[in-house]
Amino acid sequence: MDAIWRAVAEHAGRAAVETATETITYRELGDRVAACAEQLEARTEPGEFVGIEAARGAATIVALAAALTSGRPFVVLDPRDSTSNAVKVAALGVSWLARGGELVEIAGEKREVDASGAAYAIHTSGSTGEPKCVLVAVEPLARMIADHVRRLELTPDCRTLQFARLTFDGCVTEILWTLTSGACLVVVDEARLAPGPVLQGTLEDLRITHLKTTPFALTATEPTGSMSLRHVVNGGGPCRPVLVGKWSAVAAFHNAYGLTETTVCNLLSDVLDPAVHVDSVPLGEVVGDCGYEVEPRPGDPDSRGELVITGRSVAIGYLTADGVQRFGGAYRTGDVVERRDGHLYFVERVDRQLKVRGYRLDPGEIEIAACRLAGVVEAVVTAESHDGSDVADALVCYFVGTVDERAVRAHLEAVLDPYKVPSVVTRIPQMPYTPNGKVDRDALRASRCAAPESDLPEDRVLALVRRLTGVSDASLDDNFFDIGGDSASTVVLVNELRGLGWMDAGVRDVLRAENLKSLITELRERGA
Repeated sequence: MDAIWRAVAEHAGRAAVETATETITYRELGDRVAACAEQLEARTEPGEFVGIEAARGAATIVALAAALTSGRPFVVLDPRDSTSNAVKVAALGVSWLARGGELVEIAGEKREVDASGAAYAIHTSGSTGEPKCVLVAVEPLARMIADHVRRLELTPDCRTLQFARLTFDGCVTEILWTLTSGACLVVVDEARLAPGPVLQGTLEDLRITHLKTTPFALTATEPTGSMSLRHVVNGGGPCRPVLVGKWSAVAAFHNAYGLTETTVCNLLSDVLDPAVHVDSVPLGEVVGDCGYEVEPRPGDPDSRGELVITGRSVAIGYLTADGVQRFGGAYRTGDVVERRDGHLYFVERVDRQLKVRGYRLDPGEIEIAACRLAGVVEAVVTAESHDGSDVADALVCYFVGTVDERAVRAHLEAVLDPYKVPSVVTRIPQMPYTPNGKVDRDALRASRCAAPESDLPEDRVLALVRRLTGVSDASLDDNFFDIGGDSASTVVLVNELRGLGWMDAGVRDVLRAENLKSLITELRERGA
């Protein structure tokens, strides 16, 4: 990219890339990129894919810049995933791999890929099916990066932490906004990026000014006055209002939205004001050559619909066994958004719409409502079975925060229609995540299936009621329906009561009981 070479010319003596073992200046970066590009041009054809090994070091950054400079599209290969790499190499016809500053020939089948105009290939996470190979265009990169440099106020004295995995496209923005502005890209081992105290120490010790990271990392890590942060960007997942307030205390805070099937980032907010965004966080304004439309869905209000990204920022298409399946300048994101006051707000994935108790629900709407309560950091809503069957008859809200389940339930009952209020509201110590940074919903469901601590009838009933409602401190003095019991969970409770030997227990007994203690007392006396 021309902007990198301008930075090389204008900031030759400044640090371009800093690692644990070396610091290279822009002059040295330019020399290394030129040498690598010369090798690529001598050994490959224009438009031929090259592999780049995903090692966290200066050599990888050099190879990426050289591929862009020489017009050779690239794919990043993680040496820890040999099986996946073999598939990528075969699909893209890769014959040469940039590894540790050298260009190495690798065994691969030559395949002609119509990748004209491609910058790189990247694979989707596969969270909704088989991973797909996306070909991303090179031309829209320059404007998208220039918009980031301007909005994030990148200057030569800035220091960006290269946080994203190199197999994720988020790394492209981190690397290029830094190297096109004359700033310094700080590259560390993955061990120094662990969310929490480790990441906190890395940000402090390395004087990082610019950070783009995930909601999980922002939630787990505490900002401090010892940090040098100027701009922090949330990306890779929904942003909750609590994060705006938390990180705005030390830096200008932004929210970003983008897709693998586009040129990395489509929307980037201006600096967010925690006093304004107390209920929900906007996705941001368009960046680069991006446009969008909001397509209404049946039954939705006029302000809500599926987001469709348009314009040159849309990727070329999917590479399939039969060739390139082109997007044609428009891509349906599968994300439901809402327009309010001139801004877009994320609601939910189309494929996560739930049907519970005869109603179709967007769980994201309920999650957003839960996070509006002060003290709730994150919330995830799922559809589950009360009795372990395949029939989802319970809406379950898991949340992380400092308030208890009763407070969250009362809040949801006050702000949502009754049919949207979850049957189960349960607090968990922290949200589980998959290696790809997605919430692990299977782990959440498993966490709700704890066995009772004893075989005493009172203990078994309490253990079940706590699972059915999520209220961890439910006691025998509680009325079952006051803490979340409903018709479906009542049937499960009655079955448990019969399993304890009270064979004539019925739904009417639960309805009439003042509390759980009186319910058990009545059944005992009746069975005596």
